[in-house]
Amino acid sequence: MSVVIRSATSDDVAVITEYNCRLALETEHKTLDRATVNAGVRRGLELGDEVQYFVAEDEAGVIGQIMLTREWSDWRNGWMIWLQSVYVVSEKRGAGVFRLLFERSVELARLRCDAVCVRLYVEQGNETAIATYRRLGFLDSGYLVMEMPM
Repeated sequence: MSVVIRSATSDDVAVITEYNCRLALETEHKTLDRATVNAGVRRGLELGDEVQYFVAEDEAGVIGQIMLTREWSDWRNGWMIWLQSVYVVSEKRGAGVFRLLFERSVELARLRCDAVCVRLYVEQGNETAIATYRRLGFLDSGYLVMEMPM
C-alpha cells in the first residue's frame, strides 16, 4: 500500500466534510448538519497556521484525515497542538494510515511553531481510540474537558 500524506486543499472540502460526518456518527452517534460542517472545513482551511488539515491518499483517493489546531500556553511559553477530526476509512483501519498521518502532521507542525506538546480529547467509552493513542505515547493529562454552549 502506497500512501501519501499531504496538506489538504480546498479541493478536499467535500471529502473532509463527509469524513467528519461519518466520524460523529460512528463515535458519538451524532448526525451533524452537513452545511455547517462544510462551512467549518472551508473556514478552517482559510485560517492558515491556526488550523491545518492533512489527508492520507492512496491510489483510490483520500482514505484518511487529521486536523491540527494550536493553542498558546503562557505557562509553557509554547504552542500546544490539538489533534482533532481524525478519520480513516473503515477498510484501511489497522493498516498504519493513522500512524502515518499522525507522525507526518506532527512533524510538520513542529517545524512551523514552537510546539511543546500534542493534546487530544477522546470520548470516554472509545476504548479502541484510547488504546491507539496510548500506543503512540499519549498519557492521561489529568484534565477534564468541559464545555459551555454559546
